[in-house]
Amino acid sequence: MIFTRWYVLPVIFMVAAGAVAARQAPVVTVAETPAQQMAYGMDFERLWSWDTLKPAEQKRHAEAAVRECRVQYARVAVRAAAEPREGVFQPEAYDQILDMMTHLKAARPDLAFFGSPRPISTEQKDMPYTCFPMWITEFESIQKEGKRKWVYKKFQAEKAADYMARYVRFMKTKGFSITYLDLKNEVDRLVTPRQAGIMAGRLRQQLGVETPLLIAPSSFDYNGAKAWVGAAMKGRDAGDIFFDIVSTHNTAEKGSLEEVATLARKLGKPLWNTELHGWTGPDEDAAVNTAVLLGQIRAGVGGVSDWLSLGNEKKTFKMFRALKDGSLAIMRIYYIYKQLVNTSGEGRYVPTTIPDGLRSTAAFLRGRQMTVWLLNAEPTPLKNVTVNLGKRVIEGTQIKTMWWGPDNPREGSMGKLDARSRSPEFTCDLPARTLICLEFEIEREK
Repeated sequence: MIFTRWYVLPVIFMVAAGAVAARQAPVVTVAETPAQQMAYGMDFERLWSWDTLKPAEQKRHAEAAVRECRVQYARVAVRAAAEPREGVFQPEAYDQILDMMTHLKAARPDLAFFGSPRPISTEQKDMPYTCFPMWITEFESIQKEGKRKWVYKKFQAEKAADYMARYVRFMKTKGFSITYLDLKNEVDRLVTPRQAGIMAGRLRQQLGVETPLLIAPSSFDYNGAKAWVGAAMKGRDAGDIFFDIVSTHNTAEKGSLEEVATLARKLGKPLWNTELHGWTGPDEDAAVNTAVLLGQIRAGVGGVSDWLSLGNEKKTFKMFRALKDGSLAIMRIYYIYKQLVNTSGEGRYVPTTIPDGLRSTAAFLRGRQMTVWLLNAEPTPLKNVTVNLGKRVIEGTQIKTMWWGPDNPREGSMGKLDARSRSPEFTCDLPARTLICLEFEIEREK
């Protein structure tokens, strides 16, 4: 079990609404209208360190990842190694993945699974960058300057659809329903919108009502996603788009995420980052680095999964680490994510302003539960930050706090703030390099 320690944040305090200090303070204004709905995931697409954990630690990992942290889905791999040649199916290629999925389902029976085709170059040396078997994505091997080079020839969309349909059916025989399915994983130039559209139609024809929600394009960067989605939209009405969720990665920070979000809104579809890069530890940097995660959400991303939840002992920036002795280390970035997931999952993001002195802010509303996040990334404290809720008013006289700063535990520190009942605002001080989540109920609208 994971236990969270209680601490009081001594430098955070309430100031009565309307006081002079509050009027002079930097003000975070919370918008009246909520934006996108939030869905969170945990990434198990590659399992380089899974087998190095002791069995008891694998169980602990699963419980922490998907039961104690109430994510909506786990991202898992579709493996080209299961079909190395056309007409050959090797189910043992999924043994490790099924072991992991079994642990996850035991920890959380209602967990959804998201299948994503794993790049073959991560499993075999000197292979081209493609997420489908070589008999689907065809290349020619040539020698150039004494080295092997791969020249792309063609992509066979019908065979790719059949391959993915077999994966979904196989997983069903093992007791796992695939709720979400990537039509591709990056490789924009290999799988065009036309080819992905053929795949989507054939998948729906074969699987019918059991077809997962289809996700695309999961591009390498925002430029790729914008171009690919834009090409998919040409000549089509929004209702004719063949995928259900718009997706991108930020493997490279190129282009504008806001422009991708604009396209998703035009289509009336959710926007997910199915491989969030750049939001990392180690522990001393985790709080400040959360600006990356909040920035994604502020831009319009509603579905988030950090790329690869489990790393080896050297990967101090991951949520989980498999140590050399087979034990599991749970890092500060996990506890921040857990707080976000458990207080806002399936709720909605509410836009907020960022006043001078704060690195980032965000708010979320789930029913009458509201959370406000404030990040002071500076090396000095910030006094008298006012949060204005607009027409909303606080119910009760206390606000729960969870915060992470330079000197408190990985798990964060819990506390409480006194609040004025039915007040539309509250004020607090923020210590240096500190991230805080403030949680409270709002009154029902009359």
